[in-house]
Amino acid sequence: MPRAPRSGGRSLPLAGRALLCALAAGLTIHCGSGREPVDFGLEVRPLLQERCVTCHGGVKREGGLSLLFREEALAATYRGEPAVIPGDARRSELIRRVRHSDPAKRMPRGQDPLQEDEIRLLERWIEKGAPWSGHWAYEPPVRPPFPSIRNSGWVRTGVDPFILAELEKAGLEPSPEAECGVLVRRLSLDLRGLPPDPTWVEEFCGPDWPAGYDVLVERLLTSDRFGERWAAMWLDLARYADTKGYEKDPHRSIWMYRDWVIRAFNADMPFDRFTVEQLAGDLLPEPSADNLIATAFHRNTMTNTEGGTSDEEFRVAAVVDRVNTTMELWQGTTFSCAQCHNHPYDPFRHREYFELFAFFNNTADADKSDDRPSLPTLEDPDLRAKADRLLKEIRRLEEEMEELAARPEMLLRREEWVRAARTALMSSEGRDLFGVKEIPQESEVEAIIKAPEEERGPNECRQLAEYYMSIAPELAPLRDEVRALRSELRALEPVWTPIMRELPPEHSRVSYILERGNWLVRGEEVEPTVPQVLNSRSTNPAPNRLGLARWLVGSDNPLTARVTVNRFWAELFGTGLVETLEDFGTRGEPPSHPELLDWLAMEFVETHAWSVKSLLRQLVASAAYRQSSRVTPELLERDSRNRLVSRSARLRLSAEQVRDQALAVAGLLSEKMYGPGVMPEQPPGIWNSPYGGERWETSRGEDRLRRAVYTYWKRTSPYPSMATFDKPSREVTVSRRISTNTPLQALVTLNDPVFVEAAVGLGGRMLAEVEGDPSARIRWGYRLALARDPSVSTLRDLTALYEETMDHYLRRPDEREALLEVFETAGGGAELAASAVVANVILNLDEFLTRN
Repeated sequence: MPRAPRSGGRSLPLAGRALLCALAAGLTIHCGSGREPVDFGLEVRPLLQERCVTCHGGVKREGGLSLLFREEALAATYRGEPAVIPGDARRSELIRRVRHSDPAKRMPRGQDPLQEDEIRLLERWIEKGAPWSGHWAYEPPVRPPFPSIRNSGWVRTGVDPFILAELEKAGLEPSPEAECGVLVRRLSLDLRGLPPDPTWVEEFCGPDWPAGYDVLVERLLTSDRFGERWAAMWLDLARYADTKGYEKDPHRSIWMYRDWVIRAFNADMPFDRFTVEQLAGDLLPEPSADNLIATAFHRNTMTNTEGGTSDEEFRVAAVVDRVNTTMELWQGTTFSCAQCHNHPYDPFRHREYFELFAFFNNTADADKSDDRPSLPTLEDPDLRAKADRLLKEIRRLEEEMEELAARPEMLLRREEWVRAARTALMSSEGRDLFGVKEIPQESEVEAIIKAPEEERGPNECRQLAEYYMSIAPELAPLRDEVRALRSELRALEPVWTPIMRELPPEHSRVSYILERGNWLVRGEEVEPTVPQVLNSRSTNPAPNRLGLARWLVGSDNPLTARVTVNRFWAELFGTGLVETLEDFGTRGEPPSHPELLDWLAMEFVETHAWSVKSLLRQLVASAAYRQSSRVTPELLERDSRNRLVSRSARLRLSAEQVRDQALAVAGLLSEKMYGPGVMPEQPPGIWNSPYGGERWETSRGEDRLRRAVYTYWKRTSPYPSMATFDKPSREVTVSRRISTNTPLQALVTLNDPVFVEAAVGLGGRMLAEVEGDPSARIRWGYRLALARDPSVSTLRDLTALYEETMDHYLRRPDEREALLEVFETAGGGAELAASAVVANVILNLDEFLTRN
C-alpha cells in the first residue's frame, strides 16, 4: 500500500526510537501511527474487503460484527461493545484481535495473520476517527480537468491526454499509428461488423488520408449495417432468444423487438430514451406500437411451460431476472447477491433488493404459455388499422367487465361462490357435489380457494377475482363478444409480440421481502424504492417502472453513464476502462483511467446528449484508437495486458463477425434486413425437440445467407458454429463474452458447411473477377479478405498450394465433385476447386479471424 512520507521533526537516536516503539507495542499503538494520513477508499476498504468481510459482511456477521456500513462497524457486537471505537485504537477489539498471540483467537481466523503495515494502517484509521467514504463508483462523476502532458502533438481528441499522461508517467511512448489499410479494416469491423469494401483502401489510402479517415467514419456510422453490428452486442445484454427457455423451450415470436433495437441504433436514438422505452414504454403518455414493442426487452425472460410447474413461482423468477438484468446492465452491479441476504461486499441490503423488485412486480404477464400480454402487429397498413380498431373494442369490453365485476352485488356473488367452492373442495365428495368441476385440479386457484380466508393476501384475492371474471354467468355475453373479436383478430394473422403492461390499480400486487429469496416465504411488506447508496438526493422516483427508468438516466444517478461508456470502450479497445463490465462494486477491478472514465461519462451526457454515434465518433477519432497493434518486447514486459493502452488491441472477432465476414468476402452475404429468425445450414441431429414436433428447417434462398444477428436462437440448442465461438445461450444477461481458443473453432472454419461454401464463393470470385495468372488472382483474394497485399513469401506459398491442389483435383475428379456438388451455381472444374482450397486457407488465417 502507498505510504505517505512522515512529517518533519527532530530525529531521535535509534535506541530511543526503539524504546518508544517497544513501550507503545504494549499498548498496541505504534510510533508514528497517528501522523500518517489515511485514505479509506484506497487503503482501508480494500483491506477490509480482502481479509474481513467474508466473515463480517452481508452474508455472515460473526460475533455480531459487519464491516460493510459504518453504522454497523461502530455498533455493539454480541459482547455488548463495539469492535471499532473511533479515536481509540487501543480500546478497539478489532485491533486487539488482529494482534492476538493465540492463533485460535487471532483474526482473520484460519488464515495468515495481517502484515504489520496492514495492522498499523487499521490503527491509524481508527485513531483518525474511523472515517468512512463511499466507494468511488457510487459517487456522482465530476468532469475532471485535462492532465498535464509533454507530447501534446499526439493528441487528437479529449480522450488522448488521459491516455498519454499515464503512458508518460510509466515512461512509455504511444505506439505509432497503424497503416491505412489496417485502420480501414479496423473501422469497418468495429462500426458495422463487416470487412471493408474492396475499393475502400484505394479510395481512402492516398494523400488525403487524414481527411478521408473522417469521411470513412461518417460512411460507416450512417450505414444500415451499423445497427445490425451494435444490436448483436445489445441482444446479449437483453438475453434475446427466439424461444422461451427451460426444458420445453418452445418458440416465441419476439423478433420484432430485435428489429426495434437495430432501428434504434441506426436512428441514433438517444440512450436515455432508448432506456426509458425498453423499461417503461407502455407507461409513456399514449404509447405507440414501437413504444410497446420496445418493452419486450423484459419479456425476454424465460417462461416455463412444462406441465405441473407453478405459474406464480416462475412469474416471480422472471421478476427476479428483471431486477438482476436491470442492475447489471445499467448499474454494473452484482445486485443478485442481495436476493437472499445483504450483499456480502457492496452496500446493498436484502430489503433494498425487494424494494427494487417492487418496481417490476406489477406487470400483467404471469408465466402464461400464450405469452400474454402481447401486441398484434401487421405490415399491411389497412390490416394494421383494422387490428387497432379490434384491439380498442376488446379493451373497451374488458374495462366494462372489470367495472361490472367491481359492483357490490357482483362482489357479494363472488364471495358466495368462493365459500361454496371451498366447501366442495374440502368435502369428501368434492367437485361433483357442488359443481365446481371447471376449477383446474391442483392449480393455484384451487390452492387459494382451499386456503383460509385470513391467509389470502392481495395477490391471491386478485387471482381469485380474475378467475371469477372468466366464469361468472353475468359476464358471459361480454366474454362472448371479446372471444369473437379475438377470433377475428387472429384471422388477420398478426405477429404477436410479448410486451409489458401494468396492472390496473385495483389489481395491483403487494410486494414483500422474500426471506432467503424463497417465493413462498414472505416477510415484511415493501414499497418501490431505489437503493440508498445510489440515491444522492434521497428522493424516491415515481413508484413504477417509468419512474425507475427516468431515475436510471437522471442527472443524480452515479453509474448509468459510466457503465454505458465503459461498454462501448470495451467493444473498441478490447477491455473496459473497468475490466469487469458487470461489476463496478468493491470486488470489481478498479478503473485503469478513472479520470478518463468520468470525463467520458460527462461528455456522453452533457456534450453528446446521450448520442451513441457521437460517442463512438469521438472514440475512433482518438490517437489512442489509431495506434498500431504491434507488440514490442518492452511493451510486452511493461504493459503486458495493455491496461495503459500503449497500443491497439488485437481482438478475436465475435461469433457473428466470424461468420458474417466469411460470407461477405465470398460475395454471398445477403443484405436483406429484419423479419423472423432464419435457419442457416447446420449439421444434422443438433436440434431434436421432443415437444410439438419443432424442427430445424434450413431456410431457402438468401435467407440462409443472412447476417448472423438474424439467426434463429434456441436457448437449449444454440446454433453450433456460433456457440463454438463463445456466443452465449442467452438464458441470462451477459455483459462480456470471454473469448476461448479451442481446436473446435478451427474445425468449424475449416469444415462447417457455411465456411466451406464461403471458401468456394471466394474462390469463384478470384476466378471470375480477376484476369491473369493464379498469383494475381490469389493476391486479389488475399487483399479482399485482409485489406492488404500478401508478402512475397506468403504469395509464393499460396501459389504453390494452388498448383499442387490443381494437379490433385485433375487426377481425382471424384473429390473435386464432392467438394463442389452442393454449390452448382458456382460452376465446376479443377480451377474452382483449387481456388476454393486456397480461399479456405485465407479464411482460416489468424489475421482474418482477428481485428488488428
